[in-house]
Amino acid sequence: MNTVGDRIRARRQELAWTQEQLAEKAGISKGFLSDLETGTRNVSAEYLLKIAQALNVTLDFLMKGDSSKPSTSEVQIPARLSDTAKQKNLTFAQTLMLLDMRLQIKAHRSNTQSDDLEKFDWERFYEAVKHFLK
Repeated sequence: MNTVGDRIRARRQELAWTQEQLAEKAGISKGFLSDLETGTRNVSAEYLLKIAQALNVTLDFLMKGDSSKPSTSEVQIPARLSDTAKQKNLTFAQTLMLLDMRLQIKAHRSNTQSDDLEKFDWERFYEAVKHFLK
């Protein structure tokens, strides 16, 4: 599996879902999904996250082919993020996207820096990335 579209299609087929079923679960059109799977369209971070959540896989899996198994654990939202989400009137999906964006950045940084998500400045981070959230 070389492309994002290949990985989306393979996971969808693994779940025995039609394109219509995945499109509905991810909140996208079947035509858009078809174009993604065939590689004729690119996907934004927002839609890739929706697809990853619907397929119960990580963004790393869809983007890079990371062989991580689908995540079934409960999501822990840091209290400071929860407070920021309430203050900014973010939806649950937007809050998850914000957390996932931060975790993706953290995963690609040097291991020498520690990052306590409870002490992290979520408001400042939100202001820096809010144009990616819808």
